[in-house]
Amino acid sequence: MKNNFWNDASRCGAVLGLASIAFSAIGMFIPKNLIILALILNGINFAITIFLLFYFTKRRAAQFPKEGYSYTQCMGYMVASGLFAGIITGAYQIVASNLLFAEEYNEMYNAAIAVYAEMKVFTNDQLDLIRTMLTSPILVLISNIFSMCLTFGFYGLFISIGTKREAEIFDNTTIDQE
Repeated sequence: MKNNFWNDASRCGAVLGLASIAFSAIGMFIPKNLIILALILNGINFAITIFLLFYFTKRRAAQFPKEGYSYTQCMGYMVASGLFAGIITGAYQIVASNLLFAEEYNEMYNAAIAVYAEMKVFTNDQLDLIRTMLTSPILVLISNIFSMCLTFGFYGLFISIGTKREAEIFDNTTIDQE
């Protein structure tokens, strides 16, 4: 069980990705004029993400009582979990923006493009390119993976302090007598 790094990271990432998806889906049903409710929902999502990252990383570190589990290993585990969470959330965002909540996503994209157009920093061709980038499935997936890895890595800077496990200094096994 100790050597199942990728299995553990994928399970952790799947749980965190599904939690993120749940909060994202709930957020799509909140009326736009209830900003406080959306902020509360984002705060709960943040707290659950931090708790789950701490819980899964601490559980992973506990599997190595003799060898210990260093700060760097904890960070690596969280970034690897972010890889899987990014795949899951990216796949959800592709489905949500094209099927489930297509109108809402189009409104968000149009609002963003309108702000860029009003700034008059981008040409029309560049604005079309931005729209293409926002709706491109492969770019959405890659950006979600990168975002989750970066986010979990940032959280890991602090969480790893509490989850690392020092190696045992004393060997508690009995010495073989000859």
